[in-house]
Amino acid sequence: MSTKQADKEIQFEDFSKLTDREIQILLREVDARDVIIALKGASKALKDRILSNMSTRLKKRIEEGLKSAGSIDPGKVDRVRQVWAKNAQKLQKAGQLSGPKTRRSLARKLKLSKSYLAMKRSVRSTVKRPLSQLSFDEINQLFVRLNEIARKEGILELEKFEPHISEEFIKLAVRLSVDGTEPELIQSIHRNWMESLLREQKVKYLKIIEGIGSVQGGDNPRITESKLERIF
Repeated sequence: MSTKQADKEIQFEDFSKLTDREIQILLREVDARDVIIALKGASKALKDRILSNMSTRLKKRIEEGLKSAGSIDPGKVDRVRQVWAKNAQKLQKAGQLSGPKTRRSLARKLKLSKSYLAMKRSVRSTVKRPLSQLSFDEINQLFVRLNEIARKEGILELEKFEPHISEEFIKLAVRLSVDGTEPELIQSIHRNWMESLLREQKVKYLKIIEGIGSVQGGDNPRITESKLERIF
């Protein structure tokens, strides 16, 4: 790519000339409602490129939104596209987007080494196991590898692991991330869920402690039942 082409500021019309990974990075910076507005009346090529880089769930939502949106004020469409372009230019200056590519450059297939593909298979194997069976080191390694995959192939690649994830806590985190949910919201949802799970687990342990005490103490079964019912 020539220096002149690389230095060109990205405009809305250039989005179809970005790589899949760059489009996915860009989509994480915009609200789904703004995507609907920006794509209203856009060329088929641009629309297809954007939609092909969304999760299955988000793509369906956007397509339904485009069908039901009706007419949108052209001025509003233009303003949203300008904001989107400015976001792209900021990402370009930060080195996260490199600028419009030629059709030939976009067609080049990403080369993945045998060791990298083996790593992806190991991730698929790891996520099949429940969280209770994973060591601290295995959890560390899992998210380091998921991060590596997202950086190399784009975060949308993580959607392929969803069907294999047995732990709902991890599955929801990956799903929300792939859908472009804000990191702060994902963390808030999971912190609340974690507190709920810990509270439930604590109650179960307390019931066991109190229950075995009643057994050893020879309490009347009705008294044992009454004690345990009051632990919640």
